[in-house]
Order: sequence, then structure tokens, then C-alpha cells
Amino acid sequence: MITVNFFIGSRYPVNRKLLRVKVKEVLAKHNIEHAQLDVSIVGQRKIKKLNEERLNHKGATDVLSFPHHEKQQLDDVPLPENVPPHLGDIVISFPTAVAAARRFGKRVDEQLAFYLEHGLMHLLGYHHD
Repeated sequence: MITVNFFIGSRYPVNRKLLRVKVKEVLAKHNIEHAQLDVSIVGQRKIKKLNEERLNHKGATDVLSFPHHEKQQLDDVPLPENVPPHLGDIVISFPTAVAAARRFGKRVDEQLAFYLEHGLMHLLGYHHD
């Protein structure tokens, strides 16, 4: 079972179904059938604050990922059978997604899905280097 918990400001129109499908697609490619994660869609101030306070990076960004466990530890966390392991949190900037969608000629929900996949890959242990 894949569980996606969304935390979205009421002023941000987001296609949750599309984002859930994206999560399931990415996890299926990595043979993960049992997991949960939290996805927050926020404004510029919130993502800037998280980026600066939690990662010591200056300014706003498009997407942040906060893994709950190292990849190799996921199987070591004792949970009841019906509770999937929590991969972590993904935070996406809605205003940045709007701007990028305009720039690349995409729908905003497609850009959000792109950022979501990027963040999810970080939660799975993949990094830029």
C-alpha cells in the first residue's frame, strides 16, 4: 500500500490524483509497494525559511526533501504489518511551479509532478552528485 499525505494551502489548486499517480509510478519503478510520504505545497516564504533554517542554503528553491531514514535502514524500522514505512517529507513551492510551467509551456500540475518525482528520488537515496 502506498499512502501519500498532502498538506496544501487552500489557495493552491492542485490535482492530488495526478500527484498520487506520479508517486505510485516512481515507487513501482523501484519495486516499492509499501510506503508512505508527506507532500506539502507551500509559498515562497515557507520554502525559503525551510531551505535556510534546515539546509543552510540561501533563498527560496523549487523542492526540498527530508528523508526520515537512510535507504538501508527502511527495512530495519519495526512497524506493525499494516503500517507502511515513512519515506520522508517533500516540500514544493507552488509559486515556483507556476513560473516554471509558464517558462516551459507546461501545466502547473505537470510541473508539480516533476518536482514531486525529483524530491521522491532524493528520498530514495539518489542525489545530484
